[in-house]
Amino acid sequence: MATSRMRQFTVEMTRARDLVGLGQSVYRMTGGRVDGSDMYRAALVHAVAALDSYIHGIVLDRGVDMLMGRLANSGSKSKVGLQLSAVQEILNAPNALMQEVSARAQIAQRLSLETFQKPDDVANGLAMVGISKVWSIAFPNDPGAAKAALGVIVQRRNRIVHQCDADPLTPGAITPLSDGDALDSISTVQAVVAAIDPHC
Repeated sequence: MATSRMRQFTVEMTRARDLVGLGQSVYRMTGGRVDGSDMYRAALVHAVAALDSYIHGIVLDRGVDMLMGRLANSGSKSKVGLQLSAVQEILNAPNALMQEVSARAQIAQRLSLETFQKPDDVANGLAMVGISKVWSIAFPNDPGAAKAALGVIVQRRNRIVHQCDADPLTPGAITPLSDGDALDSISTVQAVVAAIDPHC
């Protein structure tokens, strides 16, 4: 059964594909005078953001379930690292509902300092909440290939957002990105999450 976070992830993937479609339409409507590739870049960035948001949601939901005693604490030795004042606020909540609201707020605040995009970061985040060796479990035939495919996309995303996708070999030029490349990246991210989700 799909997690509750999968529905929103699917919505975000549709938005990413719509950005590619918008870029294609702009290119066609202008007879090729306006390049749609910046919309393809935006789509790739959005797909990675959707992955990050999905993993954050899973870690948050499972972390709250562990803290509230609904899920066995089988996490790795990694720590979410709540401050003592946060723990005190959770424990001093007047009732169970407010305790859960407080736990969710405190864990969400703490997780806001993390990114879960690179393959190892995804694995570490999920391991914190009891999902260990996710790449081997989700991709039993070749976890290395799945990690490498995602790693390439995240690396390109980082080049887009931190370096304006500048071509390192040609100063002043932008690294080309086609609509097909963007759609392939979106499909890869979606396949990664689809394989991980049943184990969450």
